[in-house]
Amino acid sequence: MSRIVLSLAALLAAVAATAQITVFQPIDLEAGEPCDTMRYVVYYDLAFVEDTTDAADKPINEMTRLEVGDHVQYFYSNKSFQADSANAIVMKNGGNNYNGDGLIQWRLYKNYPAVGKTSLLEKFGMDRFVCTEDYAAPAWQPVADSSAVILGYQCSMAVATYKGRTWYAWYAEDIPLDAGPWKLGGLPGLILRAYDAQKHYDFTAAGIVNADPQALIYYKGGKYEPVNRKTLNGIYRRYYADPVGYITNNPKITVRYRDEFGNDIPSPKNEPYNPIEK
Repeated sequence: MSRIVLSLAALLAAVAATAQITVFQPIDLEAGEPCDTMRYVVYYDLAFVEDTTDAADKPINEMTRLEVGDHVQYFYSNKSFQADSANAIVMKNGGNNYNGDGLIQWRLYKNYPAVGKTSLLEKFGMDRFVCTEDYAAPAWQPVADSSAVILGYQCSMAVATYKGRTWYAWYAEDIPLDAGPWKLGGLPGLILRAYDAQKHYDFTAAGIVNADPQALIYYKGGKYEPVNRKTLNGIYRRYYADPVGYITNNPKITVRYRDEFGNDIPSPKNEPYNPIEK
């Protein structure tokens, strides 16, 4: 049986950068199946706090993108989009040199596999999971006398308690799209900024573009293992309690716990975990 040997230095670098540790799988190079025609792309600068136990922990920034189709919406890291584009070239040329994802490794499809459904894609080590759930928009309440200009658009604010957090959203009625970052939507205009009450997650629109006429949205979870929310939450807890231990449970992987001088060192435990959905 072939084995994959990972250096702890590489694993620690991934953990320190807040990225989940993933091990390349052939399906990571696949483009996926087209599921809708892309109409718009909205870029959001995401600032998020991972370690809420450390008051000095500064927000981490990641550029994200929302692909808006006729029905499907697809939200993920822009670095992951760039990796997908590079991997398409790798596949075309018959290679297998995988380009990795961004710090935000999860991907969310709204209105897929059907209208009123969401599909969340996650990666842990060699494992690939998809969690499909019913979707309900937040029950927004307007904030009186609220006004802001974002990207040149006049915006109004609404507030809602949703998925364990209180969210504030600025939306532009001049952009009549029921869309926003992550699972946020259900307002009479595109959400251009959204943040939770503690500002652990803060999305700010950085740009809006029309998609190329031939552009498609691709679903990449066709070969992922289906799990329900309860199972996925258990995986999150196991992984973040001991990320290296989670990886090494796979018999095909060996991890060497040594520093740059060859000395034995303990594996990381109890990594910070501040999920967007509680």
